[in-house]
Amino acid sequence: MSGVLDSGLRGRGNVRFTRWIGKSEDIRFVRCCTCDTDFSERKGTPLFNARLPRQQIVSIFEHLMEGDGQRKTGRLTHHKQDTVARFQRLGGLHAKAFHDQKAQHLDVPELQLDEKWSFVKKNKTT
Repeated sequence: MSGVLDSGLRGRGNVRFTRWIGKSEDIRFVRCCTCDTDFSERKGTPLFNARLPRQQIVSIFEHLMEGDGQRKTGRLTHHKQDTVARFQRLGGLHAKAFHDQKAQHLDVPELQLDEKWSFVKKNKTT
């Protein structure tokens, strides 16, 4: 029953390295000490089952983070727009899951809306 409690949670100390896998042996294979299951360290990430090399996927993410569109990112990284769109979707889902896990029970004592107010005020027609 304790294996179910550790499933999908980070920082439990229940995962240990077992071996390297992949064409260039750049992916670690790990084992959960709680449930005794082996899996790729990429499981649960946008890199899981990806056929592109890690650095090319990172390059796609870097261009998207800089605000480049899918077409421009595809041109700069030499990948199809569909490939860029797929990694954009996978990266976004992963980022949302990470945010939802980390941003819980926040105590926000103060909220400043100065910038938003000045933006609204500047665009207000009189």
